[in-house]
This record gives sequence, C-alpha cells and structure tokens, in this order.
Amino acid sequence: MIRILLIEDLAVVRDSLELALATVTDMELRCCSSIGGGINVLTRSSSLFDIVLLKQSAWGRKADELLSITNRNGLKNRVLIITRWLSDFEQRRLASLGVAGIFAKQRSLPDLISAVRAVAGGQTWFDKQSANEDTFDGRLSCQERRTAEFVLDGLTNKEVGVRMGVSESSIKALLQRVFLKLGVHTRGQLVRVLMEKSLAA
Repeated sequence: MIRILLIEDLAVVRDSLELALATVTDMELRCCSSIGGGINVLTRSSSLFDIVLLKQSAWGRKADELLSITNRNGLKNRVLIITRWLSDFEQRRLASLGVAGIFAKQRSLPDLISAVRAVAGGQTWFDKQSANEDTFDGRLSCQERRTAEFVLDGLTNKEVGVRMGVSESSIKALLQRVFLKLGVHTRGQLVRVLMEKSLAA
C-alpha cells in the first residue's frame, strides 16, 4: 500500500484526486489544505506516509520548511511537486532540497499514478516542461482555455476577469461556453475534467 499525503489548498482538487485515487487499490490518500497543516501532520506522524504530493503555487519559506521536515523524518526523495511549469533552475533547486519529482499538472491521471508509484519506489520523476507547452486537443478557444486554467488555479470569476483584462460577465460567458463544450455543469466538474483529460496547459 502506498500511503500518500496530499497538500492542496483547493478543496475541489483535493476532492477530485481523492475520488480518482479511491479506485486505485494500492494507494491510500490523506489530505491537508495548507502547507502549515502538512507540516503539523508530518511533524507528528511522518512514518504514516510513503510520499508527499505538494502543489507548487506560492512557494516560500513554509514550503522550504516542509521539505526540511520531510528530509529529517525519513521522506527525503519522497516528495512529488505538482505544478503547471517550473524553470530548470527551480527544478534543480527543489531537487537539491530533496524533491524526487516534478509532475506537470496538465498530464493525465494515469500518468500521476505512475509518477506516485515511481517516487514511492525510490525513483525520480521530472517531467520535461516548456513554458509554452500545449497539450490541449483544440476544443476550446485560447480565451476559453485560459479561463479554464485560471479556474483550475482556484481563481474567482472576478479575479479571472482582472487577470485577463475583461469584465466578470465576460468571464461568466466564457465559462458557460467551456461548460457546454466539455459537458460539465459546475466548476468542480470542470476541474475534474481538466485533470482527467489533461486539457489544462
């Protein structure tokens, strides 16, 4: 049994991963909603886990502290970072801190399962990434895809509008087209589809 600690701030992503991994018979998942929560869990009971999955978003002192704790508590080279993109420099820096893998979040769920198994088995997993990598199949326009990516990052319609320089009502219209094209009805379903079908870039 591979025992996984997932540290992810978005409840919809945690729930989607929990549902998806529930079907994998050799994996057991426990979730934390923050790096601070992950630090607390690992400080008290790091021996309960074989691997730590960590979403890279706002990297900083707390994340470096988490890596220090994993290294001290027997989980060195057992951390897999899930991210959209990291520079080669940042990947090397994280590897020097004890990270065993960088997983591109636009990859499929079966690929994530393979990456978890590899890292839990003592191997490394470093996806080749490009800042302009496009793994999208073409059903969404560029604007629709950007909107969906921001939803995947947990932004509200208003925040997406600010980032894209359009009104909140324009974002609502874009999301309605995305929902229609992908056959979903809620943001949670959209996140799950994006994760499962690797449509986010």
